[in-house]
Amino acid sequence: MKKILIFLMLLTPLFFFSCENTEEVTGKVEATIGGKQHTFPMATFTKQGDKTIIASTDVGMANSVSIAFKPTTIKTGTYTLGVGTDLLTALANIGSIGSAENIFLYYPTGDADQAFVSIFGVLNITEYSADKIVGTFSGTGVTKSIANGLNFDTITKYAQPFAGSFTAKSYGL
Repeated sequence: MKKILIFLMLLTPLFFFSCENTEEVTGKVEATIGGKQHTFPMATFTKQGDKTIIASTDVGMANSVSIAFKPTTIKTGTYTLGVGTDLLTALANIGSIGSAENIFLYYPTGDADQAFVSIFGVLNITEYSADKIVGTFSGTGVTKSIANGLNFDTITKYAQPFAGSFTAKSYGL
């Protein structure tokens, strides 16, 4: 019995150490949208053409989140999400929302009209390598059902803040 107890005592720190580093292996996205917290326990990224796409799905709920951005030659740094970094800039560029290069998207289960897209915001990439991307994001967005008729009134009435952080691992892992 004493040998079993010693074995368990030696094994326990390894168990906690491996749990603590799970994010390093699988990635993770945490996002708050309109005051509601969402956690996605795995996050991957892939390059498609000149864009980098970070994606995660909460398998239990089937909700998903994506961040697509076009990195410059300096891959770390700050990127505009949507069509501006603030409301006034976004309003001036609202006609080009459909062609925004850098976007944040949230897809809730079962209702495509409730998909959430960034209107304006900031993506801050603090680490970018072949294996891992780390960053934060924040801004304001609306649901897909509202996005088609965007103007000052709809933005001020229906827009919701979003913010979060992520660690994404290379898709090839």
